[in-house]
Amino acid sequence: MSLATVGNKATDEQSLGELLTDVRKNIQLIENHDARISQEYKGLIIDTTISLERLSVLVATLHLFSNNETIDDVSTETIKFMLVNAFQGFVHQQHYDFENRKAHVLAAKEYFKDFHHLCQLYGLAEKTNFDANRMTNPVQESNRMEKIQKYQDKKRLETLLEEMENRTHVEEEVQREIYLSLVKLWVMKCEEELYNINSELPMLEHMEKLRGGLVKQRPIIKPKVMKPFILVKSELQKRVFGAGYPSLPTMTLDEFYDEEMVRMAAEAERQLNQPKPVEPEDPDEETEEDP
Repeated sequence: MSLATVGNKATDEQSLGELLTDVRKNIQLIENHDARISQEYKGLIIDTTISLERLSVLVATLHLFSNNETIDDVSTETIKFMLVNAFQGFVHQQHYDFENRKAHVLAAKEYFKDFHHLCQLYGLAEKTNFDANRMTNPVQESNRMEKIQKYQDKKRLETLLEEMENRTHVEEEVQREIYLSLVKLWVMKCEEELYNINSELPMLEHMEKLRGGLVKQRPIIKPKVMKPFILVKSELQKRVFGAGYPSLPTMTLDEFYDEEMVRMAAEAERQLNQPKPVEPEDPDEETEEDP
């Protein structure tokens, strides 16, 4: 469906397009902002949220997307409005209001899911397990390579998109490819953010219970402090230094070695009997080493 066939025709297309362009600029500013607790940043978040809410209502009112269409049925200028829910999810993810962090994360999850579902309908995304997270689904070798491949695909798409958008003159066919590439790029970001959200939520829920007094905070175990002692080479030195410093215990090298061996053996046995936590791997870090 084309924007020019509904509502106020070209007027709708112009106002919606300009509003989305402003939102995209704000998204870039938010991504690159280095003062996340400043009033300027908070104002940027609020302004972008309001603009996206307005965009969301207009897109829904105009019925730009349908379950009975394919992506070939969607006009070039309409494709970019598929991104509205993705941008809403992103902005909610960037809220640093710690008191309401859980509410923003839950809202971001719903917006990302709506965007991903829309992309699935048009064949631009595959069905994804939205409940997967790093805490309960550690990365296995079988899907680690898949994540690395997705990371590399994302970087190539970003490079291609930047190259196309920097062209001085763009034909409609290229413009369509730009919008489709942008949607595909946000599909990748969306999947990663949903993964991160599902890892963050259990921690937020635990913090919420701590604040509400529903669970007790574990006591901090202080490390054992070794008492000072005098280390000597022989029994003779031990008797000499022991007489000069009666308040400090003395120990020969052999005694110190024997005691350390006992301690290390006990520590090794304790670690052997303790279940080893599975450390998830981050494909982003490993792929940066690839040529």
